[in-house]
This record gives sequence, structure tokens and C-alpha cells, in this order.
Amino acid sequence: MTVRLSPIPDWAPPALQGLAYWLGSQSSFGLVANISEGAIAWTLGTLMFAHRDAGLHLETEVMYKHIPEYLGNSKVKGSRTRADIVLATCRRTARTEPYLPGEVKAVIEVKHNRSLLSLVWDDIDYLAARRSDCRDIRAFVIYASVNERPEKFTDSLGAAINPRNAKTAAQSLYRVRRVCRATHRIPRKNKDAVGHYALLIEVEPK
Repeated sequence: MTVRLSPIPDWAPPALQGLAYWLGSQSSFGLVANISEGAIAWTLGTLMFAHRDAGLHLETEVMYKHIPEYLGNSKVKGSRTRADIVLATCRRTARTEPYLPGEVKAVIEVKHNRSLLSLVWDDIDYLAARRSDCRDIRAFVIYASVNERPEKFTDSLGAAINPRNAKTAAQSLYRVRRVCRATHRIPRKNKDAVGHYALLIEVEPK
């Protein structure tokens, strides 16, 4: 049976391409050592804000306990306490207040290629467990890679892995939905697929 995928969000292609170009600019300025996950998340957030779907509000560093659909899942009460970026249909009056049920539409975690892959898998497993109890809130990992092709998620030409569906060791399903890249050579001449990457990985329910 063919699984019908939800459309890629409108904000994703322009925000990810902008992020890839930003990574390249930081590299050309010799600032690679200063690119932290926090800086990537902040830059991504500004790009998403500019390209977000109509009617959606963006907030960073949101406490997971403020997403009511997640409170019934015991795995929420672990060491991770904040989502890097949340898209919701309204803006909270205070960061100490929870969202109301149905307001959160997407949760996004950001990962740098300097991070251990085990941490990427942990994020995917963590989000997959949440989606199992709440399928209406989409979950994404944005993977940013500087000067390196992400071998686990792309092929030798720098395109998304084929098939795009894959599983972690814990059997959490994820899909590489979009690969954006910035390179100083056109793709067909870039034999080693070297460049700066921004990937949209969607996490599915377990």
C-alpha cells in the first residue's frame, strides 16, 4: 500500500536553501568554528519566520511540557525539556503558559554535522514516540552540514538517499523530504558532492 505523504511545508524550501547559503557564507568568512547549533537554529528561525505559512506563529526554545498533546507520553518527561522551534496557530501571552490543545502544528529540532550521530537518532526516536500519541503535530529534524556531505542522508551525488524512508536502530521511521545545498561548483561537476547542506527530515509515528 502506498503511503500518502503530507505536502512539504511552504516554509521549508526557501528557508533551507537560505540556511545552506548562510552556512556557505560563514565558511567563506572563516567563521566555521563559530557555527553552533544555537546559531543555526536562530538563523533558521529568522528564515522560517519570513516564509512561514499564513496564520502560523513561530517560537523558539519552547518547553515540551507546554505542548498539552505530549503530556500523556511518559517519554516526554526525560532530560530534554525544550523544542528548538515550534510552529503554532497562535502566540502565547507568556512563555510560562502552555498552548491549548490543537494550537501546535509542528515541532522542529536542529542538528549540526558536528553533533554525534547518536544524538540525531535520539532526537528522531524522541519525536517518533511523541508522534505515536499525537499524529496531528508534525515533527522535523533540520540537519545542517558544513563542508561535508551527510553520508547517512544523501547519496554520492548529494541528493536524498534512495529510498528516502529509513529507520533508526530503535525502529523509528524517518524520511528525507528535502535536500538543499550550496556549492562553489555546479552539481554535475562537483564529483565529490562537497558543499554546505540543509536537510528536512520528517519523523513519522512509531
